[in-house]
Amino acid sequence: MERVGVYLTETEIKKLRGIQKKTGLSVAELIRRAVDTWLEEYEKKEKGKKLSG
Repeated sequence: MERVGVYLTETEIKKLRGIQKKTGLSVAELIRRAVDTWLEEYEKKEKGKKLSG
């Protein structure tokens, strides 16, 4: 894994910490999972564009 720095709003951090308390997952893990989900959706969307275009 490679380390990456990002800036998040105070609201985003508060929400992530709330989820962290409920799930026991680290904020880093929550962010990794969110990025993975976004990337999967993006790839599906791009694949759909290629098939229809």
